[in-house]
Formats: sequence, C-alpha cells, structure tokens
Amino acid sequence: MPLPVTPYYERRLRDLRTLSPAAAALAERIALDLQPQMLATSTEMLEAQLLDHLQEVAEQQTRCVTRFWDWLNAVVDAGALPPPQAAAFACEAATLGGPSGVVPE
Repeated sequence: MPLPVTPYYERRLRDLRTLSPAAAALAERIALDLQPQMLATSTEMLEAQLLDHLQEVAEQQTRCVTRFWDWLNAVVDAGALPPPQAAAFACEAATLGGPSGVVPE
C-alpha cells in the first residue's frame, strides 16, 4: 500500500513542484513505492520527512543527499522499501542535489 495522498501532501508537493519539478516527480515515485504500514512512523510524519528531504535536495543544501540517503536506509531497514529501489532514488537525488549534496559529514 503506497503512501496515502492527503491534502498536506498535495500542498507540499505542489510547492515542491514549483521549486523543482524533478524533485517533485521523485517524491511522487517514492510515495508510490513506500510501504508505510511497515514503519512505526505515522503517515503524517512520513509525508513530512519525505517532503522535507526532497525540499532540501531541490534547494541543493549542503549534505542534503547524504541526509536523504540516511533516511532511505532507515526506511529500507524497516522493510518499507527494497534496497535497489532506495539506491536508485538516492542516485537520482544526487543528480538533483548539486555538488555539495553528497559531502560526507
């Protein structure tokens, strides 16, 4: 079962699409592949985390992709996303996040 579409999600996605259509498209694909029932996190928190990370990627913040990868790994560890899918999403985020997006901490 993918991440449900709520009014909050739709609003944040619309705002993200204005900033970066590619980051918004990535968020939509991740939301479709996520299995939120596998996580102890509420749907609202999961939506916020996903969109916060992709907002950072769209803004090309320093270490944004590194933080996003850490979040994806936690989602994978919980069984809510297959590892190959998470890796593909992280690679795509790396192309969007700019040169300082993958700076190690």
